[in-house]
Amino acid sequence: MAIMQAQTALTNAEAGLSGATTDATMLAAYRAIQTAADNLVTALSTHGGSAADIAAAARKSGNAKAMADDLTEKIADAEMEANMAMVATAAKLHTGINAPSPTAAAVYDATDDSLIGVTIGTNAAVNLSEDEDATVAANHDWEGMMFTASPDGDGTYEAVVYSNVGEPTPGAMFNDDTNGGYALDATTGETASVTTLTGHAANRVASPSFDQSAGTKTFELATNTVRVIIPGSYRGVAGTYYCTPAAGNACAAQVAAEGFDLGGAATADNAFTAGGGTWTFKPNNPESRFMDVPDAIYASYGWWIHKSEDGETFTASAFATNRGTVDPASGITALQGTATYSGGAAGKYALHSTTGGTNDAGHFTADAMLEADFGDDTITGTINNFIGADGESRNWSVELMESAIADGGGITGTSADAAAGNQMTKWTVGGTAGGASGEWSGTLFDNGDDLVPSIGTGTFYSEFGRDGKMVGAFGVNVDD
Repeated sequence: MAIMQAQTALTNAEAGLSGATTDATMLAAYRAIQTAADNLVTALSTHGGSAADIAAAARKSGNAKAMADDLTEKIADAEMEANMAMVATAAKLHTGINAPSPTAAAVYDATDDSLIGVTIGTNAAVNLSEDEDATVAANHDWEGMMFTASPDGDGTYEAVVYSNVGEPTPGAMFNDDTNGGYALDATTGETASVTTLTGHAANRVASPSFDQSAGTKTFELATNTVRVIIPGSYRGVAGTYYCTPAAGNACAAQVAAEGFDLGGAATADNAFTAGGGTWTFKPNNPESRFMDVPDAIYASYGWWIHKSEDGETFTASAFATNRGTVDPASGITALQGTATYSGGAAGKYALHSTTGGTNDAGHFTADAMLEADFGDDTITGTINNFIGADGESRNWSVELMESAIADGGGITGTSADAAAGNQMTKWTVGGTAGGASGEWSGTLFDNGDDLVPSIGTGTFYSEFGRDGKMVGAFGVNVDD
């Protein structure tokens, strides 16, 4: 019976190897086979098993041990390599993390607010465009997006942005030009040129015929026609696009940063120029209501990093910026009472030790909370529940020390705050609090019906002794 039980255990252990898909699970499977084979050798030796069976079981044990030892060495080498890579990353990021400032900044581009402009030092801003193939999870219902750029000879840029974008809502009737709609030609029932329609026209254009993923698509006239006719929709309203070609040119549509630009043509150097025809749009039902895209005006926050062409130099910081003009707060000094704001935070961190301590670096997400006291016009905050670059939680918190709030919602403190050690930060790691360091600032926006600001954004920078640096940003909404 003992021999049978040992043989069954070995068979089961060998079967478990087929389900192992990683080095760690394969190592566990080989160790289980080795143990089961050793037990079978013992059972056979104790209960009169044949020499051949004992030798066969011993060979299985030896083979399993050899495989397990090889895997153990491989895993140890991989861990050492990963640790060395983390030390290098932590060193570069520790050096490269900067407090937000005019020389380490990111904002929506002034002329094209679908782009994020990153400024480093005295260099001209580099515009980053949205990477539509990247997925960034929302943070406390603020929508996540990634922006990237790879200028020739200038390494790579990356920014992760979280935005307080509203949901699409029914809007005005298409033909109600007094309420945000459009005036239609009395004879044709069509709009003016689509290229002159107001407000982010590209991201409102849609048609199954505009199906290219990049570049320009041209549309030739059909026989005996004077215009290109394409079914589609504008701002969610179904209808028909018409295009009259310019002399000597077909009608053209080009992929834009968000949607499609109509009325241009690709040149030899793939630039987009005028000459791709004049486009108009005719709604099937002029009284259909727009299904407006999410708000084009919203508060955002995030982090950015630049890696040099050789990958040896990192520069990173965080930002809070608005797309369009978000309504500023007002009348703060007249308010009384308190308000709590909750939301998320994100940024970059580096713990770098050259004396055997922790080396850990990357990006983080976290919870953010602000507490405003409108009686004395002050505000404090906490960043906690950190998730590190590996997806695991960190036992950290960052205190945003007391700051004054200006009448217009600015959280920028005063000289008295600085003298009192306020408006700084305090980073706690594993229950051990660092000293007051760094800085934080922000802004409250958009007074509600009760006159209390409804949202807030800001940035923070903190240090933990000589080894730790962190820079981040936050976006919060007032609690009900």
